[in-house]
Amino acid sequence: MTRESPLIYKMAQEIQDKGKVQGKSKEEIRKDIDRGIEELKKRSLEEKKKGYLGYKGELEWAGIGSQEDWDKFKQEALEGYVEGRFFVERIGRCREVDATLAATLLNMRQAWIKEYDVKTVPEFVLLDMALVSYFHYLRINTEIGDLEGSIEWSYFILDAPTKTTTRKEDNERTFSTTEKMESRARLEDLVDRLKENLLPLLDRFNRMFIRNLKALRDLKRANIQLNI
Repeated sequence: MTRESPLIYKMAQEIQDKGKVQGKSKEEIRKDIDRGIEELKKRSLEEKKKGYLGYKGELEWAGIGSQEDWDKFKQEALEGYVEGRFFVERIGRCREVDATLAATLLNMRQAWIKEYDVKTVPEFVLLDMALVSYFHYLRINTEIGDLEGSIEWSYFILDAPTKTTTRKEDNERTFSTTEKMESRARLEDLVDRLKENLLPLLDRFNRMFIRNLKALRDLKRANIQLNI
């Protein structure tokens, strides 16, 4: 049970009682409850974010009471950036639920620093931008794989649709299956999302990764020429 469960139950009961007074049908009340739950979850997420950021800010600034403390904090932050702690903290929740991914990204970062002999600030920035592109490439690729699994299951394991039509008035696809007519818009929406959104995103992150690595290589060449 989540922290929001008591609030959800209370809100659902209030919406149900109000709906009965207003003479709404069970379906209308159910839709009102679903909308209320989504709004409650969004508000809860925002409150959690604010609380986390506020707690983190107070925790970090609480130990800084003098110029010496500030200088020490900056030095520790710089060391954390070079070692990759700053980067891992900025990839979001994945660092908490996917230790293998976080460790792999850190290992790649350290290997690239050595291979490219990264020393200057612009070089570190380009390196992190390339690694961020690779991280998002992996994330989108995983989502594509999961989505393909859902599509294959729906098409080939469940009742496969034999005919598809689209009603212009409500833009809803209606599928004719071997057993009965039913609305199956979600399935083709998944296919559209794969073709129109995820695959182009995958290509975009691929190009971003290559562009950042090329910029890092060109920057290294320019630095060598200047040093000569």
